[in-house]
Amino acid sequence: MRLLAPSVAALCLSAALAAPAAAQEAPRFAFFSINQLVRISKKAGAIFSELEITGKNLQEKLQAKGQELQTLQQQLNSPSIDPDKKEALAKKYRDLEFEAKKMQEDSQQEYQRVEKKVGEAITKLAGPIVEQLAKEQKLQMVFSDQAVQVLSWGDKAWMESFTSEVAKRLDASETAGAPAAKPAAPAPKPAAKPAAPKK
Repeated sequence: MRLLAPSVAALCLSAALAAPAAAQEAPRFAFFSINQLVRISKKAGAIFSELEITGKNLQEKLQAKGQELQTLQQQLNSPSIDPDKKEALAKKYRDLEFEAKKMQEDSQQEYQRVEKKVGEAITKLAGPIVEQLAKEQKLQMVFSDQAVQVLSWGDKAWMESFTSEVAKRLDASETAGAPAAKPAAPAPKPAAKPAAPKK
């Protein structure tokens, strides 16, 4: 998710600022991966699926338009084409080419809009958990895979452990975070017209 970097980096930095370093203490940090989160968290994955579906639908429309252009191009290049119809066909090709370019621009804007929406939704859910977990582990920094590139080597199990815990807590919040049932209202006193039940 290319455009999620700013929001994810921001939540990671906020977690870092929440746990100031102690003097002479070895640095404590963790690694957070938004890509791993959408793979292993049902909740984050469900949100991310909107972007995947949008991308697939837009790609299919662009491919169909491209196929139309290719078919017209083949007709224009055919030696058996009627000269009287070639100019009209060439105009149709130019119009279709313009439509295809406009569709590509619109598709890119739509994809970016959904990408931003999805990124903000995931960050809103994961941000507080990242910050809470960073405080619990007394971390000074949480690195994001959107902003950091591992150049040589990294302990994969360690790098995935923080995000795995975030995903675990995020999915647990689906049930644990559900509002408790309201206690039953006391029996109403006799009245001419009982109150309508709330929906």
